[in-house]
Amino acid sequence: MECIKCQSEHANQESGLCQTCEDKQYRKIDGLLYLPAIGLVLTISNSVLDIWGLVVNFSGYLTESGALFHFILVTLLLTLISLSVSLYAAWMFFRKKRQTRRAMISYYITGLIIALFTVIYPAMFFGMPMTSASMSLLIRGIIGVLVWIPYFIVSKRINVVFCR
Repeated sequence: MECIKCQSEHANQESGLCQTCEDKQYRKIDGLLYLPAIGLVLTISNSVLDIWGLVVNFSGYLTESGALFHFILVTLLLTLISLSVSLYAAWMFFRKKRQTRRAMISYYITGLIIALFTVIYPAMFFGMPMTSASMSLLIRGIIGVLVWIPYFIVSKRINVVFCR
């Protein structure tokens, strides 16, 4: 039986692919790795929109010098940091670089820090109620740290795809 993809070598019984084609297939970003890929793309696009919204809000508070001004300024700086970390992680991830593991871990830790600052700080110091949107941001940050960081540390698939 020949390989169903290249039709030049003997195929394995289970997959129908030869060993070379199976290795190529296994090194692709697919399966569970689609979820971090989608998260990276959405984070980058949301960060750009957040920066735009913060700049618009920031310009309205330029004459004030209170806690809200400082909160918007720090949030803007954290969002810029988040965007740069997300861009770096996306570059490493989609280029399948060896540093992807560290880049993704820093991406998830940065996401949790931003979520904690933008949800907990306003609730504690400004008395703002936690909305469903802010809670979902916090839950996504916690899930990123509790689920995806261990996955990127322990998974053998990460070694195959990114650490050839």
